[in-house]
Amino acid sequence: MTISRLDRRLAIVIFALFLGLYSRTLAPGLLFGDPGEFQFAAWRFGLAHPTGYPLYLLLGGSWQHLAGLFGADPAASLNAFSAFLAAAAVALFYLAVLGWLPRRTPSPPIAVRVSAFFAALLIGINPTLWSQALIAEVYTLHALFIAGFLFLTARHSQSPNLPIALSSNRFFTLSLLLGLALTHHRTALFLLPGFLLWLFWQERSWWQKGRLWAALIGGLALPQLLYLYIPLRSGVNASPWLYPRLGAETLALYTPTFQGFVDFITGSVFAVSFLSPAQALARLPEMGSLWLVHFTWPGLALALLGLVVLFRQRHWPLLLLTLPAFLLLQIFNLFYGIGDIYVFYIPLYLFAALWAGCGVEWLIGMTQRRQTADGGRQTQPAIRNSQLALWFAILLLLPASLFLTHFPSLDRSNDNSARQMWDGILAAQPPADAILVSNDRNEIVPLYYLQAVEDRATGLTGLFPLLTPEERFADVGAVTATALDGGERPVFLIKAMAGLEAKFDLAASTPPLVRVMGTVDEGLADQRLDLAYRPLTLLGYSVSQSGDTAQVSLFWQVEERLRGDYTTSVQLFDGAGQRLGQDDRPPGGDFYPTSLWKVGEITRDTHLFPVGVPGAAAKMQVLLYTRAPGSDENSQPELIQLAPALEVALR
Repeated sequence: MTISRLDRRLAIVIFALFLGLYSRTLAPGLLFGDPGEFQFAAWRFGLAHPTGYPLYLLLGGSWQHLAGLFGADPAASLNAFSAFLAAAAVALFYLAVLGWLPRRTPSPPIAVRVSAFFAALLIGINPTLWSQALIAEVYTLHALFIAGFLFLTARHSQSPNLPIALSSNRFFTLSLLLGLALTHHRTALFLLPGFLLWLFWQERSWWQKGRLWAALIGGLALPQLLYLYIPLRSGVNASPWLYPRLGAETLALYTPTFQGFVDFITGSVFAVSFLSPAQALARLPEMGSLWLVHFTWPGLALALLGLVVLFRQRHWPLLLLTLPAFLLLQIFNLFYGIGDIYVFYIPLYLFAALWAGCGVEWLIGMTQRRQTADGGRQTQPAIRNSQLALWFAILLLLPASLFLTHFPSLDRSNDNSARQMWDGILAAQPPADAILVSNDRNEIVPLYYLQAVEDRATGLTGLFPLLTPEERFADVGAVTATALDGGERPVFLIKAMAGLEAKFDLAASTPPLVRVMGTVDEGLADQRLDLAYRPLTLLGYSVSQSGDTAQVSLFWQVEERLRGDYTTSVQLFDGAGQRLGQDDRPPGGDFYPTSLWKVGEITRDTHLFPVGVPGAAAKMQVLLYTRAPGSDENSQPELIQLAPALEVALR
């Protein structure tokens, strides 16, 4: 494969086109979650979450500091780095498709260029790749590696059906690129089977040559030395966010041992369980929805047509290279239980866009080879060019429709929510040594950026569930209790979390902060009961009044772990047995439901009635229930009681 000057210029045009699009919709600065984490980790050349992403942090940190020489904000510049990488990936993908499409002349005909340009547009407008191009994330670099891999293998394939000998230098270059991709993102491993099959097609005796084995192993292994970055940059000076203070204790989120290193680079510390076959099959509708959203029916039809054409034309090098990787990664995506699995589809979309380009090239070729009425060939340049112009206009409809559909939802140019949220929190002036708690790691991440990059609020500690795998960080209730146990430091919730009042005494503070004063005390119960209720004990109750509402608070002690999220029903009756009022609500609300209650702890379960109703009541009936699995909420639900109703004589 040779690249003409025209194709290089077209690739530059494609790069500029998508760099402009991504820059127009780029997030302007600080972000929540993983992007926010990369924004401060790269700036300090520190560590991010497992598996570490050393190559991205080195490249991203260098980019940030280079942009900083011109006054660029580190957070904004790393977002722009993703836009640059994504635009480069699309441009390189154009050249890769151009190389894989069949050519009947030394220079690619216009039809091939139109097909490759269509494939590039299809992947550049891809909603997931576009979304990742707007934030500081690792997936655009991953896409660039995939595009580069397709480009280099195309260059080393002289023709679809003519294998060529690979020199050790070429072999090493390909292996090195694959090794770098493996260093960056482990799903690049799925490229390896197809790569080996492609190698056997190119040179069936390569495995008998020691120099090629050395090139393969050396190219794959050498980039793995980048992982030495992890122990070298795991200290508190480079990565202070790995060592949050908790009273007199300092948590170590990275263990500086060989096992700790292995756990980190394999991601086993925060491992996500793989799904069962039944669960994986249940995700098939989600898979179909993703494909339909990203390609639409015409795009999927073109990709399928391209596959058929490749088989009919016996284009084995491209099929061997892409089809095994596609199948393996698609199966993996069904089984891998992670919330943002949609980003793992980006390599699949690249393969499908390449196949769609093959389908388009075949359709255009069929049109150009169509016989005229008198049996002559339509070889006149004017006719061919008019056909290509028509094809180009028709093909633009698909990426144009994707663009118009997704632009409003993908545009991040006004997304300043992370900075606005934390400016509001810090404006509430929490004490300099306060511990701030959220139920969401993503919300805490911007605090680390403010501390590590802008040197603000350095005395604060941010905590969230699953900070470590320990039980004391299992959920927001456990995290808040852990913060209280950490010493004399004041504890605040960074937002109101309805239901945590079931476990904690909360006090109003400057919004959005909520002060955590301590855990609920059974001494708050005005009337002591100590009534057993299977896994719970009703310690007592109290009645209070606020405005025109009376509150009946039940105090439970957990004897056994509850296996579901229950709703409490409290009914009040007069002496004649007439029901005066009823209030059903889930104790603990959304943030601390009964399934999170711990053995031994005391919780408060508050119910509201009109003023005067509790005073007129002689008896209270209490029960906890949940809906049966699969019951229809729109019809009469099937309820399962935790235990028979508890009868309490009111005093």
